[in-house]
Amino acid sequence: MNTIVGLVVMVVAMSLPLAMAVLVVLWEKRQRRLEGRRSPLAGKRAHLPGEQLRQRIAALGEAIEERLVQLLLVGPLALLVVLFAKVQWTALRFTWLDWGVLAAAFGLCAWNIRKLLPLWRERRSSMDGERAEVAVGQQLSGLQAQECLVLHDIPVEGFNIDHVVVGAAAVYAVETKSRRKAGKGKASANVAYDGKALKFPNWVETRPLEQARAQARWLADYLGGETGEPVPVIPVLCLPGWFVQLEREAQQAEVRVINPKMTGVFFEDGAMRRLQQAQRNRIVHALLKRYPELQD
Repeated sequence: MNTIVGLVVMVVAMSLPLAMAVLVVLWEKRQRRLEGRRSPLAGKRAHLPGEQLRQRIAALGEAIEERLVQLLLVGPLALLVVLFAKVQWTALRFTWLDWGVLAAAFGLCAWNIRKLLPLWRERRSSMDGERAEVAVGQQLSGLQAQECLVLHDIPVEGFNIDHVVVGAAAVYAVETKSRRKAGKGKASANVAYDGKALKFPNWVETRPLEQARAQARWLADYLGGETGEPVPVIPVLCLPGWFVQLEREAQQAEVRVINPKMTGVFFEDGAMRRLQQAQRNRIVHALLKRYPELQD
């Protein structure tokens, strides 16, 4: 009887962590299917400079991690196989300390899996955000042929500004948000903006507007301090993949909400005084100062 119990305990101890991890992955995939949301982005996108190299570097990183994990497992697995064959199962007795160690191991396994779930979700959200920012960045890059300067991912203490467009008469702080859509058809990708809230098909949001407004204010203060003169900064919220329906009240709103193809918003500053070239140069210099220096 003790022999059977010992074998069962050893098999469970070796297989349970992997089985729990597999079950969690399958459960997470099932939850995503039940959620029924999908990315609003469709179609092809052009490569950024070095895109294929970045993909190759990512693939090499995954391969290196895989080999490191294998190296870490070789020793324990070899020792386990050697000792497993030498165990006298008929004389094996589990003490309270043995059971305590096994319980602690299972508890640690469960704790790590619990921590792993939010990391998976955050990774998925980050991947959605990265695709959205690239899609918006490629659309905005076309503005440079119309005397605008476009910079991306401006580092700030505690946050970042996704895109900054230096126009003829103002600077635009562009915040990109990725939101998955539910259902099918064009109506599932419509969002209405009344100047106060974003009205998606199944929910309403205001926080992205507050974030865009706060980032524009920070940028205006920063550029004013760096250049020694006031700089008009207009907050823009970009929703790639969504059809933005502007209600009448949105025309006078502080935050402009657009689809990345609605680039005309960056030229609606005709009533404002044009920025002198010297001031534009100082603005660009101040923005470039936010980027860290490359390190070997």
